[in-house]
Amino acid sequence: MNALIKKIKNSIFFLFLLPCLAVNAQNPLTPLKLDTPRDTLKMFMNSMNDYKKGVDKNDEEKKLQIDNAMRCLDLREISPLLREEKGKEAAIFLKEAIDRVYIMDLNKVPDTDSLPKWAIPDTEITILKNTTGSRVGEYLFSAETVLNAGDYYRRTKHLPFLAKTGGGAAYSLPWMETIFPKWAREKFGVFYIWQWLGLILAILLSLILRFITKVIFYLLLKITRKTTTTWDDKIVLTLARPVGYFIGITFWFVFLYATGLEGKIYNVCNFILKVLLGANFIYFVYKISDLVVMILKDNSIREKNPIDDQLIPLLSKTLRILFVTLGVLIALQNLGFNVMGLIAGLGIGGLAIALAAKDTAANLFGSAMIFMDRPFKIGDHILLDKREGIVEEIGFRSTRIRTWEDSIVSIPNSVVANADIENMGERRWRRNVIILNLTYDTSPEKMEAFLEGIKNIVKKNPLVVPDTMNIAFQNFDSSSLNVLMQFGLAVDSLPKNLEGRQKIFFEVIRLAKELGVDFAYPTSTLHVETIPDKKPARVPKEKPIPKYKNIAAEFGEGGKLSRPNGAEIFVAPYHELPEEENNLK
Repeated sequence: MNALIKKIKNSIFFLFLLPCLAVNAQNPLTPLKLDTPRDTLKMFMNSMNDYKKGVDKNDEEKKLQIDNAMRCLDLREISPLLREEKGKEAAIFLKEAIDRVYIMDLNKVPDTDSLPKWAIPDTEITILKNTTGSRVGEYLFSAETVLNAGDYYRRTKHLPFLAKTGGGAAYSLPWMETIFPKWAREKFGVFYIWQWLGLILAILLSLILRFITKVIFYLLLKITRKTTTTWDDKIVLTLARPVGYFIGITFWFVFLYATGLEGKIYNVCNFILKVLLGANFIYFVYKISDLVVMILKDNSIREKNPIDDQLIPLLSKTLRILFVTLGVLIALQNLGFNVMGLIAGLGIGGLAIALAAKDTAANLFGSAMIFMDRPFKIGDHILLDKREGIVEEIGFRSTRIRTWEDSIVSIPNSVVANADIENMGERRWRRNVIILNLTYDTSPEKMEAFLEGIKNIVKKNPLVVPDTMNIAFQNFDSSSLNVLMQFGLAVDSLPKNLEGRQKIFFEVIRLAKELGVDFAYPTSTLHVETIPDKKPARVPKEKPIPKYKNIAAEFGEGGKLSRPNGAEIFVAPYHELPEEENNLK
């Protein structure tokens, strides 16, 4: 009975103790305590001792303790792609070296957070207090110690492990070193002999790889040239060099990893390769932007879209800036720079720059409005702010206009976007308004015949737009009778408009001569109707009305007096110019 009561008491005690055990169980996400040099060294050595036990007993859980040891290392100088592999390797090398030269005595290791650094006695193995980045305040094995870990191991590997140490980290030579004879594992200069041999072999392999890449792209180009399209040829030509460079740089990354280089040599070689990789990426995105612009230009030429002619130059500049900026940011990120911090800094500085460069920003928005509203295009004849000419270029900042004096006027796009623009190039016809001044002695019959003749002359001209024609006796002026001639000519250039007007004017002059109509000019004339005992000075001789009507009719379609092209003595100057010079609007 007493035994049963005792078991019940033990069970009740265990039930109360179980929640406490669960609370006190270590959280796997708890950060490591690395607040002093003692904490860091203790965590590193204990984690590596557990790792060695895991290797000896094939215990996978204990093998994972090397991750805690890696968190005691400053790995920022190692490429992110190789950080895990190189970090494990550095931890093993450090443990192998420390156990041969130092017996850990925690009582002699500083337990304060006021020291900037501490080194294991009589060694270069240093623990530094981190002052930058996300791990500020933590003590870590320095980046230089991590990079030289392999060198520390090679300099101490002939020494036995000291008593009361963990006996290293169960390190074994990599297979590449074991397959070489002893003479090849001797050091010659900065590399081992087998590494020198590997370097020579790598150079030969890189040349072979470059030749193979060229052959592949040559074959691809032969295939694409058999197709009916041209964009696939341009893609192959654009990608040939960047892809070839990328394959070569990747090969040298693999070689760098395979040779097991460490320390400063590895760091320098890795940095050079990353710079080359970043430069190649920038070159690649730049070529891609060129390819996109090239395809757009081809489509514009093929579809004869005038809008693309003004959009493509601006789009080309925009794509190049965006692509190159993207390439530079990715390259900087690959080199280990904090790109997000840089972008944030640029954002704060950009506000100040924007305030200082508000006019430039206004011009950029103005150029965007021009392309959205499309009030004109390149080649149009426009009138803008009392400036008249041909649009030659629409840029980020300004629009360039070539005036009739052959000068170039640059108008800011912010002004263009808010200005009244008269697009002469979009006219369906050109309006002509002429006032003819006739003398006051013109009789009503002659005036009517003259108006009818002008109407026939204008109506039968093939360039005249019928709805735009107005012929009328308009007004009595101080020294003349005014006749209005108004018509529109369906022409697309100024020279053609002048020539069309001129032909009509020749006909009007001939009509006036046939009718005996005189043109007035601003003079003062004294008319003496009668003098005593004298006949009147002027006695007008009028023709019968039917005669006037017949004369007016003869200037119509098929009339004997009709000469729509004049006497064809005068040839307009633009007919004598080459065709490409006749495009002035």
